[in-house]
Amino acid sequence: MSELSLRAYGREIDELIERERLDEAIAHCRYILQTYSKHLETYRLLGKAYLEAKRYGDAADIFQRVLSAIPDDFVSHVGMAIVREDEGNLDAAIWHMERAFETNPSNPAIQQEMKRLISRRDGLEPHKVRLTRGALARMYAHGELFAQAITELRSALQEDAERPDLQVLLASMYWQTDQRSDAIAISNQILEKLPYCAEANRIQAANLQANDRVEEAAVYHRRLASLDPYAAFVESALADANSVEDSAVSLEKLDWVPGEALPSTATGQPSWAAQLGMEMQKPSEDSAEEVKPAQTGPLPSWLEPGEPPPFEAAAEKELRQEMEAQAADTSEGVP
Repeated sequence: MSELSLRAYGREIDELIERERLDEAIAHCRYILQTYSKHLETYRLLGKAYLEAKRYGDAADIFQRVLSAIPDDFVSHVGMAIVREDEGNLDAAIWHMERAFETNPSNPAIQQEMKRLISRRDGLEPHKVRLTRGALARMYAHGELFAQAITELRSALQEDAERPDLQVLLASMYWQTDQRSDAIAISNQILEKLPYCAEANRIQAANLQANDRVEEAAVYHRRLASLDPYAAFVESALADANSVEDSAVSLEKLDWVPGEALPSTATGQPSWAAQLGMEMQKPSEDSAEEVKPAQTGPLPSWLEPGEPPPFEAAAEKELRQEMEAQAADTSEGVP
C-alpha cells in the first residue's frame, strides 16, 4: 500500500466520483472510515458517491450523519432534497432545498431548483424564490450586521424551534458579539441533541480555553478532532484547521480490487449521527478515537502524553435589495 495524506486521499476520491468510478470511491471512503470513523469530509464524499449510484437510502443515512454535525451543510441538504424528491416527498424535498438556498441565496442553480420543485408540487412556478428569515439572517451575518441577524434568528426560532441550523448560527452571532453566556446556553441546548455538532463544540471549547479550564476544553476539542483529524494540530479551538499542513495526517491507501468485498463499517446508527431533531444519547467521553498523526513535531498541549483522557459568499445586489425590502415586513412570516 502507498501512503498519502488524508486530504489528498479525499481529492482522489472526489475525482473518482467525477469519473463515475463509484464502487471504487465507495470502497475507499469506507476504508478511511475504519480509521477515522467520524471524518466529515469522507462522509460527504461517501454520500455523494451513493447519490450518484442512486443508492438513495444509503445516501440519506450518510447525509443525515453530516447534518448532525453541521446542520446547515450545503451539500447534504442538496443531496437530501434529491433523495426526498425521488421518494415523491416534495414537501421534504423543498424543505431541504430551501435550507441549501438559505446557505447560498445567490446561487442561481439552487434558485432554479427551488422554482422547479415548487412548480412540481403546486403546478405553478414562482417568479422568484422568496427570501426566508434564515436567508435574511445569513445575509446580515455575512455583512457583519450581527444585531439584525440576531433579531431575524430569534423571530425564526419562535416560529420553528426545531431548527438546529439556525440555533448554531445564533450561537455564533452571540459569540462574535461577546454575548458569551447566551452563546454557551444555546450551544448546550444544541449539544443535548447533537453532541458532535461542530460549531457548538467549538464554542464550548473556546470558552473553556479562555477561562484556563484546559482539561474540560479538551473534551470538546477532541470531538472536533474526531470530525476533522487536522484539528488535533491546532492549539485553539478557534484556529483554522485548514492551516495545518496536509502531511500532518496520512494513511496507507487501499489497494482496491474490483469485485472484492467492501471494507466493513460499523452497523447501525451511531449516537452522534442521529437524525436532526431526534433525542440522542450522550456518547461516552472516552469514545472519541485518538487522532493518528503522521508528523513527529510537537503536539498541542491538550494532546501531549499525560493529559487527562477526553471527557459561503456575499449575496448579489438584487438579493440585498430584496433583503432590505423584506426585513421591513416581518409580520408575514416565513412561507
